[in-house]
Amino acid sequence: MGAYGFECEPQPGGVHVNEEEFIAEVIDPESGDPVKDGEKGELVMTNLGRIGNPVIRYRTGDLVEPGYEPCKCGRSLMLLKGGVLGRIDDMIIIRGVNIFPSSIESIVREFADIEEFRVEVFRREALPELKLILEPRAGYASPEGLREKVTSRVRESIGIRPQVELAPPGALPRFELKAKRFFKL
Repeated sequence: MGAYGFECEPQPGGVHVNEEEFIAEVIDPESGDPVKDGEKGELVMTNLGRIGNPVIRYRTGDLVEPGYEPCKCGRSLMLLKGGVLGRIDDMIIIRGVNIFPSSIESIVREFADIEEFRVEVFRREALPELKLILEPRAGYASPEGLREKVTSRVRESIGIRPQVELAPPGALPRFELKAKRFFKL
């Protein structure tokens, strides 16, 4: 595909798409329809500069949120807010809500009192459910309060109410490289 974007100084973490060389579309991964402004979807790219080996409507599998307003840097190119936010193939659907592991992790990481966590997706009466297993930092005074805060934050951010369990300190595994925290049971 090639290097399709660049970051500008006024938008750290965002990526402008080089629309002189690429056509970028952001679609709903299920229906294939374009997403509306402010919605996230899958990035689809067409490279205009490849003569002998064109890449047309390549579904990248990357989750992005496009922005179409002119940037503070003066460019009017599509901006991928926050860059690549995750992968579409990691998405799970709970009660009709598309959930990405990265969104759960970003919520959990808001709480400094959580040492480690695990996410389990399981079925109850044919419906998928989400369970968070949280390991509070050793010596944390109010684990039950933490449970309620996390449940509330997930509900307000994603729109579902997960089951939340607490694990004793040191109970969840640690990883040297990439952590495996998401399990489909």
